[in-house]
Amino acid sequence: MWVMPFLVGVVVVELVLASGLENAWVSVVPFLAEPQGYSFDSFFGSQEVLDGLVGAWWFLALFIVQAIFNTILGEEFLFRGVLLPKMEGVFGRSSWVANSVLFGFYHLHVPWVIPNAVITGLLYTYPAYRYRSTWMSIILHSAQSVYIGFLVLGIVLGLA
Repeated sequence: MWVMPFLVGVVVVELVLASGLENAWVSVVPFLAEPQGYSFDSFFGSQEVLDGLVGAWWFLALFIVQAIFNTILGEEFLFRGVLLPKMEGVFGRSSWVANSVLFGFYHLHVPWVIPNAVITGLLYTYPAYRYRSTWMSIILHSAQSVYIGFLVLGIVLGLA
């Protein structure tokens, strides 16, 4: 039951606050804006690309492998499973906040999402800190991958 309020929080951050956070961040640091044509919207907005991915089961398999290795084995086990307990020795009770900031700056390869990653990182990290388990963080972070996985499945089936 504790997953639901945090999941709602992640959805609110991703769907409601993300664009405002990105706009505020880019207005302060304009050279960290998303490059033109780099977004998923521009890639999947092309009907030619969508038609080329119909029946491309390798694309769905690639997404699933990437989601497992990045979300679960990469980010969650690294940040919440390994680093968070180690950071408690340095940061004490605020280790979950420090871990979230580190998680945000881990996304330096896409600098326009750093503020969003810090805030969602707070929602991923607090349960791991509070309950001493990475499972809730894995569930929260993987919910995004499951949602996107269904969208990718729709593309592969030609429903997009």
